[in-house]
Amino acid sequence: MSEIKSLLLLGPPGAGKSPFGQYLSRQKIKGRRFFIFDFGQELRQILEGQSEGMIRPDGRNGLQEHYDEQELERIRQVVEKALLFEEPDRELVRKILMNFLSEINPSREDVLILNGLPRHPGQVFWLKGLARIVLAVNLDCPEGVSIRRILANLDGERTGRQDDRPDIISHRYKIYEERTRPLLNWLEREGIPLINLPVSYKTRPEELLEKIISNEAFKLLFSD
Repeated sequence: MSEIKSLLLLGPPGAGKSPFGQYLSRQKIKGRRFFIFDFGQELRQILEGQSEGMIRPDGRNGLQEHYDEQELERIRQVVEKALLFEEPDRELVRKILMNFLSEINPSREDVLILNGLPRHPGQVFWLKGLARIVLAVNLDCPEGVSIRRILANLDGERTGRQDDRPDIISHRYKIYEERTRPLLNWLEREGIPLINLPVSYKTRPEELLEKIISNEAFKLLFSD
């Protein structure tokens, strides 16, 4: 399996990364398919499949077969306590991404949208051999706006999420500021273009797509 060309989505909780990533994954631009790897959603669906034997909304099932009890417990801890995966979790995280890529079986022309991985600079190196970040989009959203968007559940994608309690929201935003925002500096050091998009309470995925398509750096996703 060769590295798939990837677009990294960054931004605090509530900025709209998942709705935008899902919207983009439904588009076909210049003949290219976009696949969304929403890491948080993937973790939640792994746990749902394990505990309830559910068939996932996207039609995939049997996820629990790939993970042992220790791995499932670690995933549960991360989801329920809003933790980040650290170096000892490297192989588990790679396994989750590899399983996802095996299921979608992308071609070399396809683009992977990374949402939630990497979450801190140390995780970047876990992508080696699997995904290559060529462009990043940062959804710049102030904390007050972020919290307001989460509580309003504008796109309906947060229904039933246990990590959206007020105390967890504040904790997750703090983690973002301390651990994830430094990825912006890493991108600059590596020379990877970053498109910065301000997000307001009413910003919609369609608006964001219009803005990134008009950006010159977006063409990097379509070059060989």
